[in-house]
Amino acid sequence: NVECRFCDTEDVLKGSITATNGTSSILGCICPKGKFMDHETATCETVPEGVSKDIEGMNVTSQSLKAGYWRTSATSRKVYQCLSPDHCIGGDDIDKQCKEGHQGPKCGVCSDGFASTGSGETLKCNKCEGGNATQTIITYLSIFATMVVLVVMVMCCCKKRNNEEEVALTSDDGLDEGRTNRSMSSSTRAEGTLSRVENVMEGIQEAQPFIKIITSYFQIIGGLSWGLSITFPPAFRSFVSFMSSIVNLDFLNLMPLGCITTSDFHRRLVVITLVPLFIGFLMILAYTAFKAAGKKQRANEIFGWFLFLSFLILPNVSMKCFQQFGCTTFDGDYGSYLTVDLSIDCDSPTHKFYDKYSLFFIGVFPIGIPFMYYLLLKRMRQYLDPGQANLETIYGPEEGLRRAVEARKRLEAEHEDIGSLTFLYSSYEPKYYYYEIVETIRKLVLTGGLIFLGTGSRNQIGLSIVICLGALRCFSSFKPFINDFVDVFSEASQWQTFFVMLLALLLKANSDAGEGAGAQGLYDTLLVAVQFLSPVVVIYFFTRKGTRRVQRAMTRGGRGDEGGRTDPVPRRQPQ
Repeated sequence: NVECRFCDTEDVLKGSITATNGTSSILGCICPKGKFMDHETATCETVPEGVSKDIEGMNVTSQSLKAGYWRTSATSRKVYQCLSPDHCIGGDDIDKQCKEGHQGPKCGVCSDGFASTGSGETLKCNKCEGGNATQTIITYLSIFATMVVLVVMVMCCCKKRNNEEEVALTSDDGLDEGRTNRSMSSSTRAEGTLSRVENVMEGIQEAQPFIKIITSYFQIIGGLSWGLSITFPPAFRSFVSFMSSIVNLDFLNLMPLGCITTSDFHRRLVVITLVPLFIGFLMILAYTAFKAAGKKQRANEIFGWFLFLSFLILPNVSMKCFQQFGCTTFDGDYGSYLTVDLSIDCDSPTHKFYDKYSLFFIGVFPIGIPFMYYLLLKRMRQYLDPGQANLETIYGPEEGLRRAVEARKRLEAEHEDIGSLTFLYSSYEPKYYYYEIVETIRKLVLTGGLIFLGTGSRNQIGLSIVICLGALRCFSSFKPFINDFVDVFSEASQWQTFFVMLLALLLKANSDAGEGAGAQGLYDTLLVAVQFLSPVVVIYFFTRKGTRRVQRAMTRGGRGDEGGRTDPVPRRQPQ
């Protein structure tokens, strides 16, 4: 007699089925699709996220991974999502999980003969063959050199303009006629050039707050992928990676330096911390030398460029210092590796040394620079805010603001030292002269500071959204810019940041729930669409402003704007 037993029993393999219509051996009892055999418990367990759900008969060692996922070993029960879906090809062969050119944890390390560009989800391993790598490096170095040359040209043009003004002011009435004619001829030839330079400089000055707002936005958004441990969809990821590399001056990240020299996160950290420090030191020396020589205006311009440099490099350098402490610990005995560069062992003596190195530069940059801003502005506060609150009480908000701005301009002319700080305060109302410090802290919290809110959880993203809304509420209460349009533009960019974080939270929730590529495509579209919020606000504001001007002109019948203002300070209504 033949006794038939169920496969799906605790003494055989709980949850199993047979591969065919019956089997003559217990070995024919297999787990159905979406399950794998756990030898320790003799049960069929649900496969983790990242394992194919279309294959029958899988056990721990034969689990077939989807593309974009990785395991530490054939016996590992934990499946990790790769930095980018393009890095991991999946399958059931543990030795062939990675795409060509990739290896190591999460396939996030470039193989021999390949060099990396980008980092994290934007990492690419480029093959070092022919002159492609060298050509790419030369291209980006040329772009960077061009930017430096343009900055130097602008500074030289400013110097030339200042020299012409000094000559005009110090001309002696007793000069002979020939010398006077030569001076007039020289001035005439330079007049056109100087006029064009002045127009460019005025344009740069007017655009400064908009440039700062756009730069700050991409500095924050560019760090969210690492700060929140989330992989954004491809189109949005590529766009933000490119823009953040430009605004952060992070050209090293775009070049395959590994083709010509050893390159890893530690070496890039040294470059990105010491080079700005060295350049800043040279600028301070130049500022001191010009000031000692009595050329205060020139000294103030150099110090202004120094402050601009600190503004550009602060978020990126700070985030790099914080990234030094972000390690991923893998299951089993695989070890712990630096999240931003998985080729670095976090337990190595070299990494421990760079922990101390980063702590030192955290004191220099994310702590030192805002503190420097505070000391500089505090020293001049009596000149930067000539009593705007009192003037508004006497004359009303609009007239009080206008008088305060004019008073500050007079104080700038009387006290030349104030001119060195214009980058920090010139866009803000006098009573909010300190607001650049608030913006700096906001950027630091929403970039490197996110690491202190936990890593990779929905709670972390939720807390980030709360911080973002708090900063937005603070800004809406103050509206600190002199120009109302700049206030509108800045608020729009902060709403953009909020919507990106909100979509990141939804993306994280759907990723945890195992949503497919369709959801990724939807979020990619929404994230890209959000980037048009600020441009739409700009177009709407200018259209509305232009329409009102036309209506006023038609109403007044060409009599002029008798009640209007001709000064650059816009109207501000009582809040």
